[in-house]
Amino acid sequence: MPKAERSVLHVLPHGGGGGETYVDVLSAMPGYRFTRVELAPRRKSGPLEVVGGLTDLAGAIHGHDLLHVHGEGAAGLLLPLLALRPAVVTLHGLHLLRRATGFRRRAAELNLQAVVRAADRTICVSNAEHEALTAVVGQGHRTVVVHNGARVPPQASGAVRLSVRAELGLAASDVVGIWVGSLDERRDPLVVVRAAERASATVIFVGDGPLRSDVERAATTRIRVLGQRGDVPRLLAAADFFVLMSHREGFSFAVLEAMAHGLPAVVADVPENIEAIGDAGMAVRYGDEEELVAALRRLADDEPQRAELGDQARRRVADLFSAEDMVARTRAVYDDVIPER
Repeated sequence: MPKAERSVLHVLPHGGGGGETYVDVLSAMPGYRFTRVELAPRRKSGPLEVVGGLTDLAGAIHGHDLLHVHGEGAAGLLLPLLALRPAVVTLHGLHLLRRATGFRRRAAELNLQAVVRAADRTICVSNAEHEALTAVVGQGHRTVVVHNGARVPPQASGAVRLSVRAELGLAASDVVGIWVGSLDERRDPLVVVRAAERASATVIFVGDGPLRSDVERAATTRIRVLGQRGDVPRLLAAADFFVLMSHREGFSFAVLEAMAHGLPAVVADVPENIEAIGDAGMAVRYGDEEELVAALRRLADDEPQRAELGDQARRRVADLFSAEDMVARTRAVYDDVIPER
């Protein structure tokens, strides 16, 4: 007799972002069904909105085999639940810890130690994150590395590439970069705008955020600001390289998806980005406009190098960071944590 389907309640700190993509990827997991609750509708929501999210959680918590909480901030709010029921936490970049200083840093460390003790398993999405976690909580805890993953699509046809470029007013011969991500303070889209102009490179920006109006004001004829889009795979198929600056990062789905489409990536040199791209892209110092200009010029001027790096990027995702591997390894964690019926 086949086993009954098991149920996982995913608790996300807010709507949108990498947590949503993470659960979307896991939704292909056989033998499990997922429910999602968001503690807030967006980043930097007010206290009343968080209270509303906690109320939704209270109504949804019963009837699930496993609680899967995303981010150390949300996990800290739910410590009693982590301790009382089968629970997994995925950290997604340790952003609460990394942006804190002084006594707030110490509070974030204590919160992280409590979370790791309470959860049955803590998932780190990169080796770099696991090293940072171990520096705070020590060795011997129930932690595991499960890299984020992306699906490697079939090669897009030339017709799709030309169609998208025509829609955007781009010529077939243009060398085009693409940014996919929030236009916010954690990243530095304005340095990309300036560097693209100096490198005579065209860049299309996909995403929204508090710096969007600044990007639009700084944009030249080489810059396209598209906002949120539902056709990111089509846009990736029309691009020649990917670019994203991050002061801190988890293990970026946007970078992995671009690599899976065969795009070399130019990223800020935070450890997680370097771990993702390996030799299949270029890492520059965060905010260093001169290094970014040089990297964009190299990719714009050297078509053979772009093609070679793009092929390496696609193979790297298939070999090391596939969605299928992410699903299988996460399912192994779930199977280990959930008691046998």
